[in-house]
Amino acid sequence: MIQSWFTLSPFYLKRWPTQPLQIGALKLGSGFPVRVQSMANTPTSNVEASVNQAIEIILAGGELIRFTVINSQDAEALKQIKEKLTVLGHSVPLVADVHFNPILADIAAKYVDKVRINPGNYLDKRASFKKVFYSDEEYAQELSKLEERFVSFLSICKEHHTAVRIGTNHGSLSDRIMSRYGDTPSGMVEATMEFLRICKKHGFTNVVVSLKSSNTRVMVHAYRLLALQMHREQMRFALHLGVTEAGSAEDGRIKSSVGIGTLMHDGLGDTIRVSLTEHPAKEIPVANLLILHFENLSKNQHSLKVNPCYDPYSYNKRFSFAVGKTGESNAPVVIADVSNELMLSEEIFLQLGFSFNVQTKTFERGDLSPDILFTGNLTIPRSLNIDVTLVSNSSDWFPDSVAFPLFTWDDYQQSDIKSSKQNWVLISSFQLSEASVLKKIKEDTTAVLVVFSENDNYTQEIRACINILIENQITNPVIIKKEYPKFSLSDFQIISAADCGLFFIDGLADGLWIQAGDVPAQSVVETAFGILQASRTRTTKTEYISCPSCGRTLFDIEASLAKVKYTTQHLKGLKIAVMGCIVNGPGEMADADYGYVGAGPGKVSLYKGKELVLRNIDANSAVDELLALINQNQKSH
Repeated sequence: MIQSWFTLSPFYLKRWPTQPLQIGALKLGSGFPVRVQSMANTPTSNVEASVNQAIEIILAGGELIRFTVINSQDAEALKQIKEKLTVLGHSVPLVADVHFNPILADIAAKYVDKVRINPGNYLDKRASFKKVFYSDEEYAQELSKLEERFVSFLSICKEHHTAVRIGTNHGSLSDRIMSRYGDTPSGMVEATMEFLRICKKHGFTNVVVSLKSSNTRVMVHAYRLLALQMHREQMRFALHLGVTEAGSAEDGRIKSSVGIGTLMHDGLGDTIRVSLTEHPAKEIPVANLLILHFENLSKNQHSLKVNPCYDPYSYNKRFSFAVGKTGESNAPVVIADVSNELMLSEEIFLQLGFSFNVQTKTFERGDLSPDILFTGNLTIPRSLNIDVTLVSNSSDWFPDSVAFPLFTWDDYQQSDIKSSKQNWVLISSFQLSEASVLKKIKEDTTAVLVVFSENDNYTQEIRACINILIENQITNPVIIKKEYPKFSLSDFQIISAADCGLFFIDGLADGLWIQAGDVPAQSVVETAFGILQASRTRTTKTEYISCPSCGRTLFDIEASLAKVKYTTQHLKGLKIAVMGCIVNGPGEMADADYGYVGAGPGKVSLYKGKELVLRNIDANSAVDELLALINQNQKSH
């Protein structure tokens, strides 16, 4: 049974209403613009370095800056950092990031504008990932101890007008929570609600909430469930969005955009942080681009009147029957458009990642080669031998062609000549809302629906159309088609991931066909595969879970990640975590096959899953040790 949706309509873009809060001079909540923030990676006690980096973040457009607090010296240093920034004319609010030690949270609350605490380690011990049994009475006693300690902290925050972020991480849930609610989105929500109920009971409203994970599916489900639960308990605390340990370069940007973008399409989010394993200032343009994109979408929308009929809180792939490589149990496909080329040539196939097998005289797919090529009106040589499905315009198609036809809806209705195996149908969102159209589609088990929309608010409208298909039990495969104007490659990666990730996070679609002005075809294809991998629906390369680093990191994590990538990028399907410290390290290992985790100055520990295999080894040799560990385990299997 589908629970109520947390939002009035998933098919109309509107901010989910949240109550305002004050963080220094900055106001946050649904009545204000979505705010952008980052986190410094300098040692907080190094006041000069921290001030300089804060200014870099401010000049890039950051509106809040977070610093790690490991000890009382860090907490005291924040007072100096704030004073120096004020003298220099910068009033951006500062946030203290505190784990494991509520006393440090008390100290920091006197000096900064906001304190972030982590429910998984505020009072509970660090997770050992062992099942712990609590009777209902014992569990209630734990909650009572939590309330007593947390209320003391809130009193300090009230006195000093300090805001609080309840920042739950999937990787650092407590044994108490996991034993009762599981290492799940529901566990993340309950860990958070324990603190929010105390805030509500004691009238503390200067609160913002986050539920982060490196797994975009977990992260999306957790935020949605939290919004639903807050609504049920008459709470409207502001939401801070982010995908933790997203990584670096295009993978980190795509992964962050898939998670954050999906939730922003739901109307959620009052502040965002794009976590990249790069200089903190580089996170700001990505966040600003996402915010600008959604501001533009909200001005240009209309909505189909549809009742939601799928579950947004868990992953359930929409059933579709198989047509060729699409639908049913097939992984989502990627389509490349080569219709603007002068001719089909060997060069095009090589650019798209195909290799030519001299013995079989066949072009063979690589890991990042498209599954389907749209050739438009190009002549397809009958001698062409290639491991890919070809689709051409129906106007140039004939029954014994090596390709399959793509019809417009009007041509599809009027044509008497169709393929007996596959007929691709380009169909608009509004055509799909007509009963006669739905009836004809339902009768054709060869039809693959290529769905598009002319509306700027594309994602909402296509989600509504697929909902109509579900409601009418129409199970043809669905391909998402979206054309973008001339973007830089980076902007294209960010915007397309934000728009299209939702369809795969929610299991609604069977393939992705995106186009973008002057972006090379292979880059477009690689972006599409990146979106599918980030949404957890198809793995085509090694996945890296890496934190952005902070003052706790005692080695060069950016250089280490680059070296790990260089030596392991051939290991398709493996998930490798590169973590600056132990805060989320072991927890995130649950989602990784291998882990490289900071253990001290110049020291790293290596994990296989959650199992610690090598402790405190030299960071200079740690990457080689990691590769040896992977090779050893692969040989044994």
